[in-house]
Amino acid sequence: MSYAHRFFQSAGGKTLAAVAISCMFWLLAANAQAASALTFKLSNQFPPSHHISAGLVVFAEKVKEYSKGAITVQVYDSGSLYRDAEIVQAIRTGSVETGLVPVNKWSGLILAVDIFDVPFTFKDLPAMKTFLDEAGSLFDKEFQKYGTNVLFWADYGYIQFFNSKRPLKSPNDFKGLTLRSYSAGDAETVKALGAAPTIISSAEMYMSLQRGTVDGANTGMPAAVSRKIIEVQKYMTLANYATAQFLVQANLKWFKALSKEQQDIIMKASRDAEAFIREKLHEAESEAEAAVRKAGVEIYVPTPAEREAFVKATNPVREEFLKKSGELGAQFVKIAEKI
Repeated sequence: MSYAHRFFQSAGGKTLAAVAISCMFWLLAANAQAASALTFKLSNQFPPSHHISAGLVVFAEKVKEYSKGAITVQVYDSGSLYRDAEIVQAIRTGSVETGLVPVNKWSGLILAVDIFDVPFTFKDLPAMKTFLDEAGSLFDKEFQKYGTNVLFWADYGYIQFFNSKRPLKSPNDFKGLTLRSYSAGDAETVKALGAAPTIISSAEMYMSLQRGTVDGANTGMPAAVSRKIIEVQKYMTLANYATAQFLVQANLKWFKALSKEQQDIIMKASRDAEAFIREKLHEAESEAEAAVRKAGVEIYVPTPAEREAFVKATNPVREEFLKKSGELGAQFVKIAEKI
């Protein structure tokens, strides 16, 4: 064998070895990237037009941005994956990784979450952020006992009284009416005012009103617009009596199994989404009120004296909440009163 032949054979061997090493590193890098890739579902009960749904889109987009495309959030709107009555169990069992949860759906396990349903507790929407800034860690601790982790809170806004019979100016006007309530806590408010409550999910609310199964419904203005409630109601009382709260929760076991980097990305996106929803709420409330008026729904704004009559009539609800919700409920009330 010539010297030149031996030289090229040696050089070729080294070249092949270099190519093999390069391929090995490429495969390892590809495998590492595949291992860090993650896709998970987020169940949402609201239609895409709702301001909270817009916030969930922001969450998904930010997760993708911060992970450089390695993490994908699949949002399922309009209860297409799980309805509000099913979502707590679905998250706890791991049937879905994450979901938007009405906090009142936890009341069967954690009585103190009904603080948001205690009528006339929060004077304005900014008070909600102040309350959660202090009370949020108490909620987190309780939810983790049941296998879930809070990602972020989603401000829903104030709840109003809608009905198809007459303006509701005083507790006397509630007598003889059957009203859709969204929770057990809200049902107590309806009873205290003199009406008969029926707990109906948001997905079934429109049909119940259209068929006359109930005379009216308690819900927020943005939801009344997005769910077309304003098509089947004639009157609304702008009472701002409760502030329904939602939160996005994750299955705790699933979340803890993620890498620290993945958890940090998800929580960073969560903070962005929470801030977006809170900012968007004011715009959503204003636009919804304009849409309610445009639809021909008569809006009644109680006078200070009439509002005080509502507060007085619902005092038993607040007293009962303190009796049944224990030390945690008392802590929540103390924080709210301080605010």
